Amino acid sequence: MQHERNNTYVNYFDLAVQIDPKTRLSRFIYEGHGIIADNISVRFENSEGKTIADLCSFGSVKYVWDQPLHETYSMIRMELTEAPDGFSEQTNFTFRVKRDRIEAEAEFLPDDITPVISGNVHFGKVEDCFAMCLDRDISSDDLRAAYGPASSTIDDCLFDRKCDEALRFSGSKGRKLGFSHADGCYTFEARGFFTVESIIHVYETRFRTKYSCINKNNAFPTAHTGWMTWYSIKFEANEERVLKNARFQREFLYDYGAQTIWIDWDWCHRDFGDENAPDNIGFFQPNSEKYPHGFKYMSDEIKKLGFIPVLWVAPTIEPGFTEICKEFEDCIYTDCTTWCGKYFFDITDERVINELIPRAFNQIKEWGFDAVKWDCLPTTVGYADAYHEVLKHPEITSTEALRRVCLKAREVAGDDFYMMSCAGGNDREVLMLSDVADTARIGNDIFHWCDFIGDFVERILRFYSFHNVSFYCDPDNVVIRPEFSNFEQAKSRVSAVSLLGLPVTFGDELTELPADRIEMLRRALPTLDIHPMDIRESTHDGKRFFVTLAVNTAFECWNVFDLLNMQDCDAKYTVNLQNHLHIEDGDYLVFDFWNKKLLGIYNKEIELSLSSNASAVCAVRRVTGKPQIASTSRHLSQGAAELVSVCWDDESLCLKGSSKVVKNDDYQIFIYVPDGYKPTDGQVIDNILTLKPDNSENKTVNWKVSFTQNI
Repeated sequence: MQHERNNTYVNYFDLAVQIDPKTRLSRFIYEGHGIIADNISVRFENSEGKTIADLCSFGSVKYVWDQPLHETYSMIRMELTEAPDGFSEQTNFTFRVKRDRIEAEAEFLPDDITPVISGNVHFGKVEDCFAMCLDRDISSDDLRAAYGPASSTIDDCLFDRKCDEALRFSGSKGRKLGFSHADGCYTFEARGFFTVESIIHVYETRFRTKYSCINKNNAFPTAHTGWMTWYSIKFEANEERVLKNARFQREFLYDYGAQTIWIDWDWCHRDFGDENAPDNIGFFQPNSEKYPHGFKYMSDEIKKLGFIPVLWVAPTIEPGFTEICKEFEDCIYTDCTTWCGKYFFDITDERVINELIPRAFNQIKEWGFDAVKWDCLPTTVGYADAYHEVLKHPEITSTEALRRVCLKAREVAGDDFYMMSCAGGNDREVLMLSDVADTARIGNDIFHWCDFIGDFVERILRFYSFHNVSFYCDPDNVVIRPEFSNFEQAKSRVSAVSLLGLPVTFGDELTELPADRIEMLRRALPTLDIHPMDIRESTHDGKRFFVTLAVNTAFECWNVFDLLNMQDCDAKYTVNLQNHLHIEDGDYLVFDFWNKKLLGIYNKEIELSLSSNASAVCAVRRVTGKPQIASTSRHLSQGAAELVSVCWDDESLCLKGSSKVVKNDDYQIFIYVPDGYKPTDGQVIDNILTLKPDNSENKTVNWKVSFTQNI
């Protein structure tokens, strides 16, 4: 059968463009990914931004396919004639397909007319694809995060964490990424000369590290939360103290999102640098005086309370000459006393890899632990460097040897067994297991405020790009007891960790923590599925630490910022909404979370005065002109954790929605009431109506506020 040639498809290597001649809509195809964009339309705007035509406005079109000789592309040209008023006799619109990109441009347009190309994007699964900025200037110190399919005015790419690949969109006169909840996909719009470019191996190339996508099928689909022994009670940890804190956590924090109980290193160590450590306490011989019922009992008791038990481990170092040391004595290469232990097993030795590690992780599973914190890794790899010539296989690098050990553990424990690598004093330590571990400590221990600045603020600015992409960035424990944090410092620690979606590990004796600080922890729980919006390392100026969170839900988009004054004196800071939050021009409500106060309506800048080491956490919501939510009290995200739906009905003058509430939590919804509206019930103070939904039990509650309007 003879078919007519229509020239509406063009392919070059693994990219292709296909045009529907009936609708003149296009779609982009990428080998291995299928259709990556569809419903692609082209419209034309005048100098005032008004649409004056689209491709269908032209009465006739001729499709011309070409692969120019000696050029590195194929192309389709749409020759458009029978033009609407204001256009040339013929307008050309051309798609060029190259090895790594698709380009599109219009020719013969009047100077005051701009082509705008837009469409839907289907690049990986929505939950794995993020709008990001690929090449931000390092001098921009804001640390950007997002919850849901959020985007901002500076985002230029969609990154698929499953395959470490990005699609970068550009337009010579501007571009914008968005998300359509109706269609369930991202969208793009570009003005002028258009390019969409495929960039492969983004993280592997930029950070020269091995990459794998974070595993969401283990015990923690979001970053972990819960109490840990070491930072709170150190060597006083024992069976009774652990379960006492676990029961307290169950009663006062479980409903808010606490998940775990961590038993840290004291279970197999008697003291730091113990030169005369006993031979009956080690990895395979837990301290029976502290844990008389054994570790199977401990994990069972923790699970009965509804928590996930996590165990500190370091199976290649023993504190004393234990039974396992005797059995593997030929694998010990030094007996140098360190805080980690004294007897170091050779991580290049086949017996260590194939016998010791399987036995260790089978023991952990028999004890009933679902996750581990694998510590002493920096010391392990550092000593493997220092003693490398005496190792059994010095031809293997220290990093490769450690990776072999950890990969064997992963093989034994299973892909979905949760592992944290610890700690992260330098880049090698953080990233050497980036494709093996589920979480990586990014700094050293944090107790004092100076530790928080040096080992949290500085380190998270370097490594946040990896969080919830390849692994969870662990910021160490959130220590907020008065010994180490005054009230403002405690709020600042909680605020930053929570709004970045990082693990929240409680580093205080819960039963002794002041009630107002327990309340702080509640506002940080649960951890949300938050991801980064920049792929870069950054730094700070020593004065402020500025975190922004963009929230995108089916019912509303808003922003939250956390501004921390790192100085030891009072200071004033100016936040430019467009330049610092990267949002569109307009009027915005700004609400102070900790002080439960509407600061006002702003369209450009807001000045904040902060005391030493204090933080301001503010929600920024675009003014709708109708009664709307300004903030909620449940969580620092001010709605992302608990709001299920929100809707304004213009006909009935009703604001209604639903929220997931915690039993007996003093949950408040702060509703902004613009001038001209009045609620049928309740008092409005400074344009804010405070609503308190039913909190008699843990459930999703519906709420509703009716208004009258002065005309």
